[in-house]
Amino acid sequence: MFSPDAKLDVVLFFLLGSGIFAFVGIKFWLLKAAPFKNFGIAIALFGLAFLGWGLVIATRPADLASSVALSIVPFVLGFLFLVSSATFNWSSKNKILIFAIALVFLGALFVLRTWVYPSAPGFSENGLLYFNAQPEVLIMYVLVFAGAFMPALHVVSTRITLWRQAALTRIFFNLIVLGGVILMVSESDKLQYLNSYILTAGFVGLLVVFGSSKIHIEDK
Repeated sequence: MFSPDAKLDVVLFFLLGSGIFAFVGIKFWLLKAAPFKNFGIAIALFGLAFLGWGLVIATRPADLASSVALSIVPFVLGFLFLVSSATFNWSSKNKILIFAIALVFLGALFVLRTWVYPSAPGFSENGLLYFNAQPEVLIMYVLVFAGAFMPALHVVSTRITLWRQAALTRIFFNLIVLGGVILMVSESDKLQYLNSYILTAGFVGLLVVFGSSKIHIEDK
């Protein structure tokens, strides 16, 4: 049930991000070729995470910590698909090694955020959701997000053959990566409102780039 304390503009922002993430993710997934398919799945999972956070903001559940943690699950799963996208043409031995490292890292992140440095999410006076994660956990989230996103984006964008589409893909996804890092680490309402413009520019830019045109990729 929609909470009377929820800020409609904040809820709509997360729903916008969720919808565009899902749309762009499906566009890449429909290409059915590595590394685009796994990249698309990762983007769609980020959309699911945004939807979860939007629902948390809209409903303000009593068990806020569990609801926020549940919404982070698709975000973390997306990390594995980004790793798969970035390493699609690696040897099997090297892929197994990098996936083992990724799983150990995610396991350490889960242990840290759950038991060692538990997060205490909450709302600001202006209705913004903050994860209130400890610095040790925040830096790991940033490494998961940016550290996996950038290599996968490089692999995908270099295989888009229309140079304008490739360049705009990098620009708008880079805006989202920048905004995503700020979203996770900052606890300033003023900065987050400014950050919403960065993220919105990234989302709308992706919608314009992929909304009415196909993704031009290599034939092989």
